[in-house]
Amino acid sequence: MPILGPNIPALQAKRDIAGLIQACKSKDIRTRCAALHALGELRDPRALPVLKDCLFSNASQAPEKTEAAEALGKLGDASALDLLLMANEISKERERQEINDSIDTRDKTYRPAFYVNRIAADEYALRAAIAQAIARLGGTRALDALFQLLATETGAMSSPVKTAIKNAIADALENQDAQIVPFLCAQFKHASADVRECAAHCLSEFEDTRAVDALLDAACDEREQFAVRTAALVTLGKIGDASALPDLDALTRSDNRGLARDAKQCVLAIRQRLNLPTITGF
Repeated sequence: MPILGPNIPALQAKRDIAGLIQACKSKDIRTRCAALHALGELRDPRALPVLKDCLFSNASQAPEKTEAAEALGKLGDASALDLLLMANEISKERERQEINDSIDTRDKTYRPAFYVNRIAADEYALRAAIAQAIARLGGTRALDALFQLLATETGAMSSPVKTAIKNAIADALENQDAQIVPFLCAQFKHASADVRECAAHCLSEFEDTRAVDALLDAACDEREQFAVRTAALVTLGKIGDASALPDLDALTRSDNRGLARDAKQCVLAIRQRLNLPTITGF
C-alpha cells in the first residue's frame, strides 16, 4: 500500500465500513485488494454492493475479483450463492474469449501458450476462490452448486480447478452431519463421472451403512467408470459392513484385474475391521 494511502488495518480495527468502501476506489490495486479483504473479515452486510460491483465490473483486475469472491463467502449473505455462480459462468466465458482473442491476434509479443497460461491462471485463481466462498456458505444448496461446478468445468486449467472444487466440497462437508448421506448417495445418478467419483469419496467421511447399497451398485456396475468403481470400493472398505461381502467376493473374480485387485483389498479391509478370518488365497 502507498505510504500516504488509507490505513486499512486501522479502518478495519475501527470497523469503519464507509472508509473501507471508499478505499476500494483507490488508484492503487494493493489498497483496493486490502480493503476488499478487510470488508470480508468484518462480515458487514453494507459491503455487499461494493463486493458485487467489484466482482462483475470490467474495470476490476483479476486479484480484486478474487478478493471480492472470497469476501462474499465470508459475508454469508443469502444472495451470495447466486452471485458467485453467475461470476463463475462469466469467468469461464471470459477465459474462452480472451484466449481466442490472444491466439487470433497478429500482434504477438509472446507465444500463444504464454497468453493462454496467463489468462487461465488468473481465472483459475478466481474460480478456486468462488468454490471456497460457496463452501463457506454451507448447506445442501451450496454443496449441490459445487457438484455442478465440478460437472461443468471445462477451462484451459480444468484439472487444477476441479481439484480446487473437490477441496471446497471437502471443506463444506466438515460442517455437515450424517443427514447429508442420502444427498451424497443421490449424486450417483449424476451424469458426470467426476461428481459420482467425488460423492463416493465424500461418503467415506461418514462411514454410514445407509450408503452401502448405492456404493455397491456403483462398484458392481460394469458400465461405470473405473475411477468411480474404485472410489466406491475404497469407501465400502472404510464403512466395513458385512452385508457387502457376497457382492464384493464376486468382484474379486472380475476379468478386470485392477477392479479385482481393488475388490480384494476392500474385502480384506472389511474382514479386518470386523475381526473376521482372512480367506486363503487373498
